[in-house]
Amino acid sequence: MRATVAGDPRPRRRLRRVEVATPTTDARLVPASYQAQFPVATGTPRARPSQQPITLESSPAVEESVLQPVSRASPEVEIAEIEGQYFDTTSSLTFLHRAWKRLSSQRLAGGVVPHVSSTNEQHQTMTRAGDKPFASATHESHPLPERSVGLEMMRFYFDVCVVTYRCLHQGYVVEWFNVLLTNALDNVPLHRDIGHAKASIVLTILAIVTLRKIKVRGTEPSPDEASELRRSDSYFCRATGLTDQETGLPKLESAQARLLQTLYLLQTSRMNQAWYTFGSVLPIVSALGLHRKASRKRASNGQAPPVDYITSQCRKRTFWVAYTIDKYLAVVFGRPRMYHDEDIDQDFPDCVNDEDMTPQGRSSDEPEMDCHVESLIFHAKLAQLIDGISREVYSIKPIPKHDRLLAAHRYGRALHEWRESLPHHLGTVRPMSLIPSFRRQNTALKLAYCHAIMHANRPFLLGTTTSRGDSQPSALDDSVEECINAAKTALETVDAMASDGTLFHAFWWTPYVTFCALAVVYVWKIQRVGDDEDKGLFELADRCQNHLAKATTSDSPSRRYSVILEELREEAKGPEARQRGPEQGATSEQAESGQAADLMQVDDSSGLGVAQSGDMGAVFQTQGFEGMTNFLAGWETTDWLDLDSSAFATFSNFEGAPVFWMPPAP
Repeated sequence: MRATVAGDPRPRRRLRRVEVATPTTDARLVPASYQAQFPVATGTPRARPSQQPITLESSPAVEESVLQPVSRASPEVEIAEIEGQYFDTTSSLTFLHRAWKRLSSQRLAGGVVPHVSSTNEQHQTMTRAGDKPFASATHESHPLPERSVGLEMMRFYFDVCVVTYRCLHQGYVVEWFNVLLTNALDNVPLHRDIGHAKASIVLTILAIVTLRKIKVRGTEPSPDEASELRRSDSYFCRATGLTDQETGLPKLESAQARLLQTLYLLQTSRMNQAWYTFGSVLPIVSALGLHRKASRKRASNGQAPPVDYITSQCRKRTFWVAYTIDKYLAVVFGRPRMYHDEDIDQDFPDCVNDEDMTPQGRSSDEPEMDCHVESLIFHAKLAQLIDGISREVYSIKPIPKHDRLLAAHRYGRALHEWRESLPHHLGTVRPMSLIPSFRRQNTALKLAYCHAIMHANRPFLLGTTTSRGDSQPSALDDSVEECINAAKTALETVDAMASDGTLFHAFWWTPYVTFCALAVVYVWKIQRVGDDEDKGLFELADRCQNHLAKATTSDSPSRRYSVILEELREEAKGPEARQRGPEQGATSEQAESGQAADLMQVDDSSGLGVAQSGDMGAVFQTQGFEGMTNFLAGWETTDWLDLDSSAFATFSNFEGAPVFWMPPAP
């Protein structure tokens, strides 16, 4: 390949306290507040992140309290097959079909579900079906940037684009770029002297940086922007062409190149191709043994060539980045997870920055400072918990219902411990006082934490609608409160992020977390018809849904999520608001000021205490679904989970529903 070079919710009650016996906390008190602050115990030195996977330990008192019979009101789990594509219990497609049909029937002739008819996906290759076409034709070749511009783009990638998915070494990538550019100037194949995979990595980075700069500007579409999009897609298509031509045995860069391609596809909303591209990473990772610890015995016996320190660290980074992406893709798409903890014994990478590494080991004059790799490690640990929640709380096996609630509380405690173990710059330090790269990491982990709490507790959101007047809240009450508080914190964070383009577009899964939080708020609100005490939370949800609708183009997940949520929002407004019409029934968008204030501050005066397990054994029997609206009476665990992937597929018996919401052909 040749190239040329050119130029407020109401105050919450104070909850009880529960002692949690775990290997790491030893009866540490577990907080239930989901304000943005991540408290760390004072007076205790912070150790480096543990290299061991997270383990969970039940509290005997809690376990005993749930060994009671439960009623039919507890969540059920099911599977679905939509248009020949499989979606397991982390999918939302079956629910969306039922929910939209219910909403439409309740709203009579006026209940029209928005859709765009198209059959374009039937004429695309299987791995790209439903994805928007690339702006640049595969044969179109945009020139590479000049050396100074290209080096600035490499810096921009590592400083701005990389948040927690840090699998590359910056120094090595700069070397590859210089070779690539020299090859272009000499009019020889770009991969000469570095190989197809390394050349592909450089081109994909150029594509990601070009795309990110377009998003950060946040301007309306223009001829210049269209030209930049074509340039971005051109770089990417050339990158995939290089990996398609790769020969010989797989290398570390083979996996890294495809991981970067997956991230570009996710950022450009080409979800189907992203799924299949990521699927090609697993056999490479397995063939390279990235999921296993290095055999020190073999190396000491001289049976294996020594691996330099930088390469060994990049192997660990690459695996854990792939692991983390896998857990989130599985939830978003509602499909089986590819990596399983029982097959993995790989250590986490060392906490060392790129500039402090040498092939022989850590730099001797390495300064004591915060490390960019810590966010990767803590995100991977959170992904382990997400995996466990999906496996146990949403198990497809016929386990007793109270076991699901027990699992949710057990993982809830583990999530609290994860939060307490965060280093200060990722938890307790105010984001605005951090350098931009750490600010993005801080925000990313906060959103991921809120999502994990919602993921664990939302199946039990419909377990109660009214207070029983008990002096002590039940376990289900605690789960509901945790879920709502997590949704509120997520929405507050997104609302503050909306004014910062570099932050709002920093994470491909921001629209998904926003979608989850909004769904939680709207469903909770539907149960509380006539209750105006939480008007502030509903107004916050309205603002965030507007951010979601305006975030990207009409064929993006953000816009599709917004269309889906509009049905829930209208239902949450109640029949009177719908009769008044959109102008009179719309909620106010006041109180804009103050939303960008520091969200990492804990307000102990709010009355929020720490969570107690409560009487988990009788929770479903005593509360069940009594008093719930007919619309919500049939909701099950799978309804929540099927909702997650609702923007990416169709419903086999829903007339006019598009498979991937494709725009009509030009």
